[in-house]
Amino acid sequence: MPFNSSVALADETAAPSRSVRPVHAVRFAPEFEFIPRRLAYRHAAGVPLPKDGELLLWRFRPEWQSIPKDAAYACLSKAEQARVRSHPYPALAKRFVVGRAVMREILADVIGCAPGEVALKDDEDGQPRLVRDGACGSIEIAIAYAGIWIVVGVSSSPLGLATSVPTLPDNAPGEPALALPPLETRSRVRHASLSAAGAGVLSADAAVLRHDASPFFVDTAGPLRWQVLDLPMPGIICAAAALARPVTRVYAFGWMGRDGRVVAG
Repeated sequence: MPFNSSVALADETAAPSRSVRPVHAVRFAPEFEFIPRRLAYRHAAGVPLPKDGELLLWRFRPEWQSIPKDAAYACLSKAEQARVRSHPYPALAKRFVVGRAVMREILADVIGCAPGEVALKDDEDGQPRLVRDGACGSIEIAIAYAGIWIVVGVSSSPLGLATSVPTLPDNAPGEPALALPPLETRSRVRHASLSAAGAGVLSADAAVLRHDASPFFVDTAGPLRWQVLDLPMPGIICAAAALARPVTRVYAFGWMGRDGRVVAG
C-alpha cells in the first residue's frame, strides 16, 4: 500500500542544532509499500531480519501488557536500571523501561539471543546503539517517544526517528494546542529525524524539507544520500524517519488492529 502523509499536525519542540552542510539536490523517491501489521515483538510474522530496502517499525504503548514488569526490569542493563532509579518522573521512567525492554525483545529475535544478552550502549544524544559483533551483521536501531506511544525502528542502514506531540501553553490549561502550519511542522520533524540519524545536513526551515509529501531524497556534500519518510500517527502527532539508503518497503507492526483494519491511532 503506497503511503504519502498529508495530515495536519502541530509542533512546539525545536529541532536539535547540528552543523550545516550544503545541499546539492533533492530527488523524489519512488513510491514505497507501507505494510501495516498486528503488533508482535518476537517472530514478527516471517520478517525476522531487516533486509536492504526495508524498514521495520513497531508502535506500542508503555504498558505492562506489552511486556511483564518483572521481565522488563530483569533484562535491563545496570546502566539502564540506574537511569530509571534517577528519573524524576515515574510515568516517563516507566515509558523508558517498557521501550528498552521491548526493543531488547525485538533485537533478541533478530540476533538470536536472550533479551538480557542484547548489548546496547547509549550515544552522546541518549540514543541506544547495538554493540556489534560478527553475528549481528549490519543492524541499526532507533527509538522515539510520542506521548503515550513508543516507536522503534530497525534497519540495515543508519536511521533516525523523530516525533512531535503538541503541548498546551502553561497559562492556558485545557485549551487546544497552538497549531503551526502543517508544512512547517513536518519540516521540523523531518529535520529532527535527520539529526537523530547523525546527518545534520541542513536547517529545519530549509526549502528541501518543505515538500508537501514524502518520501524524498536529500543529497548532501557527504557520502550518504538520505531518504526521508513521513510516518502515520494518531491525531495531531507527527513522526518521520530518515535512512541512509533507499527504502521501498516498510513493515509497520502495531498499525493494524485486531479486527484487521488499518489504524493510524
